[in-house]
Amino acid sequence: MTLSPGQVLARVEGELQAFWSSPPAPGETPKARACTRNLVVVAGTPEVADRWLLTVDDVLQAIPARAIVVGLDPDAADGLSASATAVCTRGESGGPPICSERVTLQARGAACARVASCVETLCASDVPTTLVWLGRVHADDLLFAPLARDADRVVLDSAQGSLGDLAHLVRWASKAPARGERPGVADLAWTRLAPWHELCARMFDEPRLRELAGRITRIKIVQASAAGTTLGAEGALLLGWLATRLSWKATSLAGKLRLTRPDEGSVPVQLVSEAAAPAHGGLFAVEIEANAGSIALAGQVRRE
Repeated sequence: MTLSPGQVLARVEGELQAFWSSPPAPGETPKARACTRNLVVVAGTPEVADRWLLTVDDVLQAIPARAIVVGLDPDAADGLSASATAVCTRGESGGPPICSERVTLQARGAACARVASCVETLCASDVPTTLVWLGRVHADDLLFAPLARDADRVVLDSAQGSLGDLAHLVRWASKAPARGERPGVADLAWTRLAPWHELCARMFDEPRLRELAGRITRIKIVQASAAGTTLGAEGALLLGWLATRLSWKATSLAGKLRLTRPDEGSVPVQLVSEAAAPAHGGLFAVEIEANAGSIALAGQVRRE
């Protein structure tokens, strides 16, 4: 029998209440419930949502929250299914375990349009909400718009969409009706680049090599993609970081990117596809060459 969305939500609430109302087993320490925010994760496919469950559980180990993980399948037959569980961490100094709640939703067909109201019903009240949106961003999307309006922070992964999605989200956030502070915006692709930034900077740590940072002569970007594809989000963000830090100018000539140093020297960029690399479009390696008179440098950062 197919349950209505109301019946599905009622069953989830019942599962959560049963978990907290059940007495502990003999010898078991009672569990403590904690919730500092709502964490709403929306994935464009059920498969992506499933892959994110372990990540969400890791977050809940550090930040007590109510997590709602949504997998969408708009082309399937109409339906909504859900389940609820608790994610607990050991209490300090023998104290009670601290438990968060994780609800998973699978929406199919027309039920996808009702996910926003379902999420609103399931969210804990009086705590802020973080929305993690794993897909393309359209401000007039029937699901994205209401969820983002209720969030104090919106996180996306431009590697799952494009840098255009990130720019679109930033513009949307700047124009969002003010209800206190406007929502913050974060990009997981940018966060993943932090170790790449550090390792690229370390190439020029030695005092005798520091001037080479201003004399880079070539950059090679290796990404996971088919041959002939365009530069992905992670590679573009890394190039943008280098250009900003080193005051390069970016121009386009005949549709191709041109980077120019402050001394008017050009910085050619070579894009290479690596079929054996991990996630599609992800950064796999970067090679940097620099030359300043008698001193030359060739450095590489490569994903294991």
